[in-house]
Amino acid sequence: MPSPPKGFTRAQFGRVASRYRCSTDHSDVEDLDLLFTGLALDAEHRVLDVATGGGHTAVTIAGRVARVVASDLTPVMLMEARTLAREKGVRNISFAVADAEALPFADAVFDRVTCRIAPHHFPDVRSALSEMARVTRPGGRVGIIDSVVPGEPSLDAFLNGIEKVHDPSHVRSYRVEEWLEFLSGAGLALVQSASFWKTHPFPEWSARTGLPKDVQWEVEMMFLSAFPLARETFRIRTENGRVVSYSDEKAIFVAKKP
Repeated sequence: MPSPPKGFTRAQFGRVASRYRCSTDHSDVEDLDLLFTGLALDAEHRVLDVATGGGHTAVTIAGRVARVVASDLTPVMLMEARTLAREKGVRNISFAVADAEALPFADAVFDRVTCRIAPHHFPDVRSALSEMARVTRPGGRVGIIDSVVPGEPSLDAFLNGIEKVHDPSHVRSYRVEEWLEFLSGAGLALVQSASFWKTHPFPEWSARTGLPKDVQWEVEMMFLSAFPLARETFRIRTENGRVVSYSDEKAIFVAKKP
């Protein structure tokens, strides 16, 4: 299935940008502690946060480094990130409209580059990683957090199928093995990898993308009719015939540019 055009993706996120700034999933930044450890951040570092969304990663990292540039494909999303920075009193951050696959920055200008819970929307992850590597200085590091799927094909198909209905801008959540290949292909050497399971309260998760109620119900029915292995793997919880929550796996990768 072809990837959605970037204009569609920009419009999709533009309509619901404020929901991502306020999202419980995205504002829960406990996962960043492990990422920051692997990045070995320094107070003098200049950092680029790619596909910043509501700005949670950029704003959190700003307290540890000299300067952060928060970039995103969607201008309205950057407005939400500005709002978050203002609410948190963060001033060492600037904002740039940017396509992750064609970053408008010179070579080797950032000490660290981050991208959190976004690559599954990229039409070409390899190109995006190559761009992240390009703008990272030699010896610098790239940190990624994103959803991943199990190696079992039926589980891969189940979760990616649900994500495509829930969010038409979704391209694909990859397996860990695919990510390791992507990083190597971008000329990056793995420093750290880890994973954790994140629980999503279903009502908020379902409504976040702004789809009509009938589509939200279609997604819920997909969970309710899940085959036993999917129900167990993704920890689908139901009460009184409704979905309460489910869990998926997030992976953290930190890689170094030689």
